[in-house]
Amino acid sequence: MKIYQIILFITFYWLGICYAIPSNIVDHLDIKAIKSIHLIKLENKFRAFIVVQFSSSASITIKFKNSNFIINFQDDRGADVFLGKTQPEMILFPASENGIDSLIEKKLEVFVGDDNLDTINRLMNLFNLIGNPDSEFAMILSGTTEVGTKTKRGWLYQGQVKIEDFIFYPTIQREVLFK
Repeated sequence: MKIYQIILFITFYWLGICYAIPSNIVDHLDIKAIKSIHLIKLENKFRAFIVVQFSSSASITIKFKNSNFIINFQDDRGADVFLGKTQPEMILFPASENGIDSLIEKKLEVFVGDDNLDTINRLMNLFNLIGNPDSEFAMILSGTTEVGTKTKRGWLYQGQVKIEDFIFYPTIQREVLFK
């Protein structure tokens, strides 16, 4: 019985060494647009529900599981506006077909902060940044997620991956942004 355990251990160890998700896989993912931001106040805390349009040019299906991201916006002068931290999410990025980007929309729930002056000031700065049609801004994500790739037999996970300062330049539908 012990020989089977050793063979099984060596097999799993070998699979772990031989398989690694390529680091450039995230270069195939993008945030194309922010469709809307719905801000609500519950029990003296602000939450935002952000509808984001993602695109994937990857040739394989990718899954982010238990994603916890911190979202910042940055204006064209480099000043950061902290929005908040997402709640754990699962995001599925379908494989692109025939070289055409696949698009998905996902609603992200973000804890913005307590109902206090600091949070109100941050939200006002965010409204000024995003609401100004002449402003250029970037959306910056940092945090952790479990990255999986679709295989013929199921999903293969690399484990938890930490990302830092992933910068996106989404377009925004400014006329229907805030509710």
